Formats: sequence, C-alpha cells, structure tokens
Amino acid sequence: MLRSILSLIALAIAVAPAFAGAPLKGVDVKLGRNPGGMIAARTTGGDGSFDFGILPKGRYVITFGGAAGGPAVVNLKGSAEGAINKAVAIAKDSAAARQAGGTIEFTADGRHPVHGHVSTGD
Repeated sequence: MLRSILSLIALAIAVAPAFAGAPLKGVDVKLGRNPGGMIAARTTGGDGSFDFGILPKGRYVITFGGAAGGPAVVNLKGSAEGAINKAVAIAKDSAAARQAGGTIEFTADGRHPVHGHVSTGD
C-alpha cells in the first residue's frame, strides 16, 4: 500500500512541469551563496530548462529575473531536500526578485546535478 502511494507521489512530481503551463524561454537564472555572492548564471532554453550540474555540498540560492517579469512556476531537481516545486515572481533585476519572492533556497548534496524547469503559472 505504502509503495503504491509513494509511486503515485513520484509520478505526480515527475509530470508536474507538463501541467504547470507553457515553458518560459529567456529567464535569467542566477545561482549564489551567502556569503560568496553569485557563482553562476544561466538563461532558460526554449523548453524552459536550466542546468547547473553537480554543485559542491552546501547551501545555495537561485534568483529568477528577466524582461518577461511576472509569476512563474519552477520545478527544481537535485537538491538534498528532494524535488522543489515553487511559484516565484520573475523580476527585472535581482534585488526586485528577492523582494518579490523570486528566489529558491536549497541545499546541494555534492552528488546530484541541480537542474530545473521554469513555466508560466497557467
């Protein structure tokens, strides 16, 4: 019984991006640490995806920005906490994004690649 429930939950998490809305291309995805500032930056591709690869073990923050602005849904995989699905606000600059809730904080385990998908909240 428990195995069936866990399988259904895993399936729901895996297909969540498909139901989240249209992929958002061209979103600025900035990876940082505190202290340490920005470490890397990516821009989402046509399918709304981004990839930071395997990160050293530690605590990180991702900020979402870009000209598109507005609400979005992010599906992040590879964190020590497991898959993270979060509604975020995309703002034109990092400071505005932080104030508007356009960030995700997570822990990297140093073994799994950190990657994700950004889509509209539709």
